[in-house]
Formats: sequence, structure tokens, C-alpha cells
Amino acid sequence: MKKIIFTFVFMCVYMCIYAQGQLLDSTALADTKEYRSLDEALKEPLKVYKLSLSKNQSTVLFKEIGQLKNLQELKVNNSKLTTLPKEIFELKNLQLLNVNFNELTILPKEIEEMKNLEVLHINYNQFATFPKEIIKLKSLKKLGLESNQLSTLPKEIEELKNLKELNLDFNEFTSFPKEILKLKNLRNLYLNHNKLTVLPQEIKELENLQELRLWVNQLTTLPKEIGELKNLQFLYVYANKLTTLPKEIGKLKKLEQLDLKLNNLTTLPKEIGKLKNLELLWLNDNKLTTLPKEIKGIKYLQVLGLSDNQFTTLPKEIFELKFLKKLEASSNKLTSLPKEIVGLRNFQELYIDKNQFTAFPKEVFGAKYLQILDLSKNQLTTLPKEIGELKYLKYLYLSSNQFADIKEIEGLKNLVELWLDGNKLTILPQEILELKKIKRLLLGKNPISEQEKEKIKALLPNCEITF
Repeated sequence: MKKIIFTFVFMCVYMCIYAQGQLLDSTALADTKEYRSLDEALKEPLKVYKLSLSKNQSTVLFKEIGQLKNLQELKVNNSKLTTLPKEIFELKNLQLLNVNFNELTILPKEIEEMKNLEVLHINYNQFATFPKEIIKLKSLKKLGLESNQLSTLPKEIEELKNLKELNLDFNEFTSFPKEILKLKNLRNLYLNHNKLTVLPQEIKELENLQELRLWVNQLTTLPKEIGELKNLQFLYVYANKLTTLPKEIGKLKKLEQLDLKLNNLTTLPKEIGKLKNLELLWLNDNKLTTLPKEIKGIKYLQVLGLSDNQFTTLPKEIFELKFLKKLEASSNKLTSLPKEIVGLRNFQELYIDKNQFTAFPKEVFGAKYLQILDLSKNQLTTLPKEIGELKYLKYLYLSSNQFADIKEIEGLKNLVELWLDGNKLTILPQEILELKKIKRLLLGKNPISEQEKEKIKALLPNCEITF
């Protein structure tokens, strides 16, 4: 009898544990089905781990959500919620709560009981002050507060010891919230689209920071202490008012991506050549006329953006970057290319549109592995016969030049897309038939007769042609 009672008790305890369920790790959770309606989820409530009720316009449906004992991800986006239904807080296993695009101004105190919550997204709501109930969520690792109306943070935010990602994009911060500096485990910090004018020296205290986003603020300089962020891999300072960079930027040995587009830089410090692990460097839309010769030290650089500057020549050191794949140099004052372009085996994309080329730059033929070449909006009139040497070229953009004939095109056997709109073409040469792989051809704004258009269509029946 005792054995039967013991077995019965054991089974009850087991069933209770099963009903409550165990927390899944992120990998296991990613492999589970996401249910899209509560009715469907309630058919087998204990098998539901992820539920999305986005665009739900009624809180009535939440009355039964407490039956989903194992629910660990809940998304209720774009549902016009002004408060969170109390039934949500019965979900003790919840690890992720996403209530973006609602009309929340406060959080209920009951959220403090969600001890397993690791990810909270309350982006695109109407919070004017930081909801202090969040402070009790000690397991929180990611917090999204993008597009609210925040201008300050409470001192107590330092209690979120496990926080690794904080998104404060599109808020009203006019100064860097120094309370963040106490978040020693922070890896990702997003402060895009605020009104910051200064980055504090104390930024160095975020020693574990790996990603810092500061797009569209009003920063005029970066503090030299930025160089103390030894673990920083991604730094984005797009669309600010920077005029110089501190030489200490060269101390960011782990930096992989640096975005400095849309600033007022006229020079770069030579120390930028010490960024040995940098793969992407965007310098578009500045006032640069040259680069330090030390740029060649960024030996693993793959993408370099120089468009919308004031270059009359490209520094030859660029073409010592043997891993370079893509160079953007549109909208400068280039008339030629350096001969050092020869031999770059990884070089695949070259954008030199909107410059001042009057003749096709033959130096390009040294880049034998090019797949994309953009020479639109220059002053070109002819193609050299050597263009056929670009055996790997797939995309050729020659819009808005002065071409009247392009018969030399026949050698580009792998060409998939050709833009010739805005030229002086009246016919297409018979050699166009050699382009067996061509899929798209732009011919608009050329003086081509209707009769010739029909002829071209017949010649290339499998090509998308735009006149």
C-alpha cells in the first residue's frame, strides 16, 4: 500500500513539473513552432513555447493565455495596447516579451515577478520616463526602448547587472546618460537619432562594449578615451558633425567596422593604419582630398567607401590592400586611376560614377576579377577594345555618358546587366547577340526609333529591356 501511495505521489510531482516545463535555451527555442493565434495554441497548451498575437485589437483573447504554462516567447506588436493585460504575468517561464508598436506609457508592477525574463522589447511606445519596474528584472539581458520620449535614465539602472544590449535609438537624450556607465557587462549600446553633442571621457568604463551606434547625433569630436574600448568591434558615427578623429582611434585593435559617413572630416590620423582587423571603412560624404599613406596598414580591409568627397586622384596605397573587394569612389573629381590597381585578385566591385572621366580608364583592365563596374554620369564617348579582358564582369553601368556606339561590348561574355540609358545610341550593334547571359538592358533616353526598338526586342527575346 505504501508503495502505491509513494508511486502516486511521485507521479503527481512529475506531472506538476512537466506541466510547468523547463526553460529552453535560445537554440532549442529557435527550433520550436511559433503559433500565430491563441485559439490554435489552446488546442495543445503545454506544447506552446512561442506565440505571436501581433495586430490583435482585443484584450479579450488574453483571458485564457495563462493556460500556456510553457510559453517562453510572447509577441504582441501593433495592437494598440495602452496597458499590458494582467494575464501575461501568469506566464512565469516567459523569457522574451515583445510589445513594440503599441501605446504604452507605463508598465504594471506585476512585471516585476517575471524572474526569467531575459529580453524585453518595448520599442515604439509612448514612455516619457524610464519604467522603473524594469529594474526588478534581474535576469534581463536585452532591453529595447527605441522610439519613445526618454531624456534621462534612473540611477537604479545599474542594478541590471546582466544587461548586455540596450537600445535607446530615437529618443530625446541631449547628453549621454552616464547611468549607462555602471552597466559593466554591456556589449551593445544603441543611441542613434538622439541629440548628443558630447561623448564623455568616462565612456572608457564600458570595457566590455563590442558595438556602439551613434548615428544622427550632433557630435563634433570623439574623446581620446574611445581608444580604451579594447573590445570594440563595431563603431558607427554616421551623420554627425565630426571634423577630426583622435589618434587614439588606432588603439581599437579589435575594430572590424567603422562608419564615419556624413561628417565634416578633412583629414584622417595616420594611426588609422593600425586598425589591423578592420574590414569595412565608410568615409563617404566628408571633405577628404587624400588619405594617409598608412592606410595600407589595414591589411584585411574588404570594403572602402570614399564617395562624395573631394578626391582628384585615388591614393595608390589603396591598391596595396590585397583583400579589398569593394571600392566606392562616386561623386568625386577623378579623371584617372592609379596603375597600382593591377593584380588585386579579390577586387570585385568598383563604383566611380559621377566623376570627370573623359576617356575610359584603361587601368581598370588590371583588375581582371571585377564583377561590377559603374562609370555612369561621366563624359565617356567610346569603349576601348580591351574591355573584353574583364572576363568576370557581370554588371556594367554606363548611364548618362555620350556613347553613340558600343560594339566593343561583345567580349563581355558573362555580362548579366547593362545600363546604357541617357546616351546617344540610335542602334544596337549586331555584337549584342554575343551577350548570351544578358538578362537586363536599360536603353531609356536614347534617340532610338520605334522600328529599332522592335528590332532590339526581337534580337534579345529573353532579356528585360527598358526604353
